[in-house]
Amino acid sequence: MAVRKSATRQRERDPTDETATSPKRAKVSEATAAVNSTSTHVQNQKVVFHKLTNPDTNPAGEVFIVGAGDCGQLGLGADVSSAMKLKKLTYFEDKKIVSVAAGGLHNVVLSEDGKLFSWGCNDQMALGRPGEETEPAPVSGLDDIKIVQIACGDSISAALSEDGNVYAWGTFRNKNGIFGFRPDIAVQATPLRIPELSKVKSIHAGADHLVAFTIDRRIYTWGCGESGQLGRFIMARKEKERSLIPTQLEFKPHKRQIATPSLLSRFPKKSDTGITYQSQFVGVSCTGNGTYLIHESGVVFALGLNNYGQLGVGDTDEHLVPVPLSPAVDYANKESGGAVDNVEITSISGSFHHTIALDKSGRVFTFGRNDDGQLGTGDNAESLSFPNMLPEPKNAIQVSANGAFTLAVTQDTKFEGNNLWLWGYGEMGQLANGGEDESTPTQVELKGRHVYLGQCGGQHTLLLLKPKE
Repeated sequence: MAVRKSATRQRERDPTDETATSPKRAKVSEATAAVNSTSTHVQNQKVVFHKLTNPDTNPAGEVFIVGAGDCGQLGLGADVSSAMKLKKLTYFEDKKIVSVAAGGLHNVVLSEDGKLFSWGCNDQMALGRPGEETEPAPVSGLDDIKIVQIACGDSISAALSEDGNVYAWGTFRNKNGIFGFRPDIAVQATPLRIPELSKVKSIHAGADHLVAFTIDRRIYTWGCGESGQLGRFIMARKEKERSLIPTQLEFKPHKRQIATPSLLSRFPKKSDTGITYQSQFVGVSCTGNGTYLIHESGVVFALGLNNYGQLGVGDTDEHLVPVPLSPAVDYANKESGGAVDNVEITSISGSFHHTIALDKSGRVFTFGRNDDGQLGTGDNAESLSFPNMLPEPKNAIQVSANGAFTLAVTQDTKFEGNNLWLWGYGEMGQLANGGEDESTPTQVELKGRHVYLGQCGGQHTLLLLKPKE
């Protein structure tokens, strides 16, 4: 396989390659009607906002990195363009880092006292600061603001403050290049508060879109929506979308309707039980060009790019309206051919073309493209349009995917601490194994350390580790 030095941009800037289809309205399966009709409608209740804390709740750890560094994403200086084995970023030894986020070619990390640091490619200002790109440095303009959560896309970064405000910087891109940050801003050089949003509980990033989830369970999407990941009809549509941001947005100007946060309101119509879905979600997740909505009943709704089956809904059609993963299609074990029962998905991550999901029992499911072994099925012969449970790893507590590789963190049942698993395309060193591909999940030797958090970048892996006691 040829070395893909610029694969993150070259390959992923055209996410609809080979088999993309035209967006179409999703048909809601009969399974949707099975959603519990006793759900509480939160928007009818008074919601009190309390200051947020870091949802990852990690103790302070050491920052390690591995993989490609041709755009400075390793943070090891201008002379280091690759790392085949894990490298420690000594810059953070006294910074008490508690969370890390990896974008396509850049990284942002969060300290215990709510400060941000960034490094990597800054062509579209995803670092949120001027200055040296190949080494970490503080993000500008957030001195008096305590950040509790971070998210990174390809050229966009976002942060959530303890007061529930969202800050973002960089820009959104589409297949033609820079798309824009706001209707009147092409590229944002430093963190800017998003004025339409408040009382946000969590912030999530796809490659070029952002999703905010509020404490009253409202879901806002904005960014590039060319694959339907925003969950609303855009471009050449006469319909107006309603939003609960300060003013009603009329989706006429092309960039205004995309780059401004808007309430995700195009849910399936009421089911036979007479319920709606607007207020009953408990979480959201993003993949490269996809958005996932986790319903309190256990049903997961998906929308966005699906040309390799990466939405996991059993087909390869794009979906502009959320369509349920389960029980619309059975979760399955490809190895045994049998269905997997009692699946309750808690988090999802993914690249443009493949996806990994984690359930409450610590089981791992993968679906989508597999030509680099990124699904972990032991081959690279086929894509999967349904969630497939992997026999290993078990007892997973966190998952991540990007580029053409995949990561899982598992809880060690014999010793205190967590283990790291990586698989998929590894030629640039991102699997921490010296540059080999792996078609099945492979545990990484951490040499006396365990992992709190792992994040896949385009062709690099960012980790938060701590020595075992």
